[in-house]
Amino acid sequence: MTIASRDVPRPPSLLRSVVPVTLFALVCGVVGPIFLVMGLVAGGDEGNGWLLPSGIVITALDIVLGVLIGTGRYRSQQKLYRLRLRGRPAHGQVLSFDQTGVRINDQPVVALRLRIHGNDLTPFDAERKVVVPEIRLPLLYAGDLPVLVDPESKEWEIDWSSARTVTPAAAPSGDTRSAAERLAELDDLLRQDLVSREEYDAARARILDEV
Repeated sequence: MTIASRDVPRPPSLLRSVVPVTLFALVCGVVGPIFLVMGLVAGGDEGNGWLLPSGIVITALDIVLGVLIGTGRYRSQQKLYRLRLRGRPAHGQVLSFDQTGVRINDQPVVALRLRIHGNDLTPFDAERKVVVPEIRLPLLYAGDLPVLVDPESKEWEIDWSSARTVTPAAAPSGDTRSAAERLAELDDLLRQDLVSREEYDAARARILDEV
């Protein structure tokens, strides 16, 4: 498999990683800010004294949770950024993979075992649970994945941007999902940058042709 050239990646931003997640945590835990506002409005009214401290505690927990999740996301993005910037293109031979039954953003999490090898790279085996877009699942059966690897630290990531195009139109004939469902999934993959704009346009055109 030929590893395609990659554009220079954009450095991750701590603010872009933390702020949206924190705001989402506050929206999901909106009861905290509500109690906080009600407590401030009620002041020291008898019977409402619990609102303010409860609101402070719940809101603080929402913020801490959002910051922790956002920071973890930022570290993951930093790792991927370093690999895209300095990582060496290599191949990952699929030794085994198993479905975990877990889905993230409606995409399956797969327990994957690879043998990573390439030019001037000592082959090594690696195991990890990874989120695999459903349109990429056939690549696991093909047995070869493009990866980016740091020869020194042995850190690696699957380079989906260099993987062969496998669109929903090429999915097994047993796929009984409607065109609307497949288009919605495709939109979600584009938002997550798991497919390129060219792959998105090609897949969308094929799905619409079937209607």
